[in-house]
Amino acid sequence: MAQWNHGYVTDVVYTSNFYRETTPAWLATTALLLGHRPPSLSAPFRYADLGCGNGFTALTVAATSPQAEVWGFDFNPAHIETARNLADRAGLTNVHFAEASFAELAALPPSGLPELDFIVSHGVASWISPENRHHMLEVIRQRLRPGGLAYVSYNVTTGWGSMVPLRALMRMLTEYSPTRVDQAAIEALDMIDRLKTAGALFFPANPTLDQRLNDLRRQDPRYLAHEFLNQDWHPLMFAEVEAEMAECKCSYIGSATLTENIDAASVPQAMVPVLAETRDPVLRETLRDFACGQAFRRDLYRRGVAPLPSGEHRAMLDALVIAATGVTPPTPITFSTAIGTITGRQDIYQPIHDRLQLGPASVRDLQSAPPFVDRQPVELLQAVSLMIAGGYAHPVLPDGEAEGTRRSVLAVNRAVAEINAGGGDLAQVVVPLLGSSIQLDLVETLLLGELLANQPAEADQLASSLVALLERGGRTMQRDGKPLTDRAEARQMATDLARQFLDNRVPVLRRLGVLDG
Repeated sequence: MAQWNHGYVTDVVYTSNFYRETTPAWLATTALLLGHRPPSLSAPFRYADLGCGNGFTALTVAATSPQAEVWGFDFNPAHIETARNLADRAGLTNVHFAEASFAELAALPPSGLPELDFIVSHGVASWISPENRHHMLEVIRQRLRPGGLAYVSYNVTTGWGSMVPLRALMRMLTEYSPTRVDQAAIEALDMIDRLKTAGALFFPANPTLDQRLNDLRRQDPRYLAHEFLNQDWHPLMFAEVEAEMAECKCSYIGSATLTENIDAASVPQAMVPVLAETRDPVLRETLRDFACGQAFRRDLYRRGVAPLPSGEHRAMLDALVIAATGVTPPTPITFSTAIGTITGRQDIYQPIHDRLQLGPASVRDLQSAPPFVDRQPVELLQAVSLMIAGGYAHPVLPDGEAEGTRRSVLAVNRAVAEINAGGGDLAQVVVPLLGSSIQLDLVETLLLGELLANQPAEADQLASSLVALLERGGRTMQRDGKPLTDRAEARQMATDLARQFLDNRVPVLRRLGVLDG
């Protein structure tokens, strides 16, 4: 008899993650850069996250867009409980979390869920059975409105071929283990290490696995359990997903990983003309995946393809506003892509970075300043795309600085601090200007919570509060992963961390609207 979890890991909850590419601001900007009219973010819109996990992405969308109606669906009751708890603490009334399987959602009557402007499903499609993937896609077919955007991400066969048998072994080892699944994941990696040491010929035959296994060792065991130990784990080819989405009347318009819409930044140089001469879009994307050994895709689909007229497109691009994120680029500036790290021209990217330090800027502003005043607009748009993809810049959300938005965001960030003070481990705070979230460590969230509660911005006072908050959550100051037992040493470390936070983080948080300026 089938169990409710369909072989999906449920004895440990998933980590609380946030995915910037699934937010309306990111998706709308991506569609616009690709030449398609996005849903308006200034007007009321509807957004749903299918397989929302602990719900932080949906909460971010609801907090930064009070005019939106937001839904988060997950079949795991523990995830929905966590999401509702944070929403309740923050007093958000425009987000709705429901425990529901994809089959149950697909079976809802027309009145059960309205048409949606955005539907996202991150890291789900290749971790569920084909039957459940069909139900998930049926929800998109039924609910995405004409002109709406759908985001689907998944593991790709081209990047996971050698891992398929190893993942099967990990699953087999955990089925025989009496320990909890996250602990069993570590035991499985230990056994794999034993196989390598014993000279198993599988590993020299698949040399790319060494780096991947090293990366897995650095991951949270809960992530490993949910990533590799489900009953279903099916890397997919782009053509499979594209065909299924076509049945939903949805057409592929590009990747939410912005670098992958730029051939020169996503495939080896010799492959660029091969892609250019390939007319069929499905074949072209398949060749792209082979060219870069693609392991993970973030596909963006639109219900109905109606490219923007050139004049309207140009005007909308000119009005696009971006802001600095507070991430300082290296010199020279570099970008991580599917083919490795690429280096940008300093005479192009440094002026963009310098201009954004003065405040948000529109594409029109950037075009009228050196070095772009005498260049083709496409060169600036490519540079803007790379700056966003690299995390150095981000689209600005319309009305992101409105009073209602700031109130909602303040409530969520206070709730994050309260949960972490009680022993939680949320590592993100919401940014109103960007309609997104940024990562902070545990200590930084606690210090931010004190400032949001009007604690004076003084290192000594914040240090006292930090030590007390850590103790309240059953924690202590740590150095190199080891608790500090000497109270004077712990207090000095807390003071140093508070001073670093005030000097380095607070100015950025003020510019982004997280703290009052």
